[in-house]
Amino acid sequence: MPTPRSHSGSLQRALEEHSLALATTEPVLAEHRAGRALLERAFPDADARSRSRLDAIAQEITLNALIGVVDGRLGEDLPRVIMRPPRTLGGRRVPGNRGLHDNPDTHYRLIPLDDRSDFVLEGRAPESPATIFELSGLTAGWQTLGNLTREDLGIAPGARFRVHLGPAPGPPCDHFVQLPEDAEMLLLRETLADWRVERPCALSIENRVDRGGPREADDEAFVDRARARVAKWFSEAVRLTEAPLARPANEFPAPVLSGEHGKLVTMAYSIGHFAVRPGQALILDVDPGDARYVGIPITNLYGTTNDNLTRDASLNDRQAERGPDGRFTCVLSLEDPGVANWLDPDGFERGFLFVRWAGLDPEKPPLRAPAIETRLIDLAELRDHLPSGTRTLGATERDRILQDREAAHALRFEEIDDD
Repeated sequence: MPTPRSHSGSLQRALEEHSLALATTEPVLAEHRAGRALLERAFPDADARSRSRLDAIAQEITLNALIGVVDGRLGEDLPRVIMRPPRTLGGRRVPGNRGLHDNPDTHYRLIPLDDRSDFVLEGRAPESPATIFELSGLTAGWQTLGNLTREDLGIAPGARFRVHLGPAPGPPCDHFVQLPEDAEMLLLRETLADWRVERPCALSIENRVDRGGPREADDEAFVDRARARVAKWFSEAVRLTEAPLARPANEFPAPVLSGEHGKLVTMAYSIGHFAVRPGQALILDVDPGDARYVGIPITNLYGTTNDNLTRDASLNDRQAERGPDGRFTCVLSLEDPGVANWLDPDGFERGFLFVRWAGLDPEKPPLRAPAIETRLIDLAELRDHLPSGTRTLGATERDRILQDREAAHALRFEEIDDD
């Protein structure tokens, strides 16, 4: 039996370097160019800030697709860290690999699946586990074929769990997830509501089949597989925007549970697009309901988050200042409104809000339903529309919050970055 492998920093770097190399092959480059053109056609009326960022965004979408297909020339199933923002590594600026409306609160790891996948995933929880842990098997059509939550896995400080994923039951484990022939990926989503304290689980893989590695070079068939995945990711990036764009700007539907297209079956979503101009503010009144977590990340028109670490481009219910009943009000505006719960669109006049309420029971309605209400106002009238007692925030405190935000986000990567 092969020795279980954990996800080290050297492995993660190898995966990202392999993805960067794949991105330079002519078939993938051609698909990247076609994908960029697809995004440009999908949003002919994009604002100037969106158009200026299109090249960088397209690069991230391409790398997001590639890192999920690369095996690092190891021939093993291993949990890749995905949806990571750009960073500096050894003095070199490394592009991010975000896409498909990522959530900066969530630590994403992915294991590609195929009709031969058969392995045991072992996890060990840290002393402060994520508020939300979801392990989801997805088909090639991104339908959920199995989902295990923090409660299912018994995740508590220091707890361990073992999950067997394969075509048929095998070794004794806490859980078994049967994989059909069209299984495409195992997606692990750990939502860290408190960036300063919560950490991801340590994971290792024990393969029960020979994965055929290591590979010394990418053959034509593998490059074509990578090319096809890039095409799919760009197509998905456009598809995810169709329904929200069909609604009027700045109006958001009531949150609903939905497990389609890879969404979490225990999460309610309200997805809409915003349009704000200088001197305007979009106010969002949010009720968490029975959810254990609420997150509001801004994404650009092309479906990737912006500079959400050095800006307040996302907020969750732990970061926001809330009322005594848990409700909170956010302000999305191009200019700093001088209040704590600012959503900063980083100069983008148009974009999306993929609002999430997590930790809900898909089998029964909540006692207190999640809700959201929005209204567009003149920024000069903001104080007339905010709850009484809303705290004023000065530039010095804003700078401190942003510095703390960037440092706290980096903590989730300590294990792999220090390797």
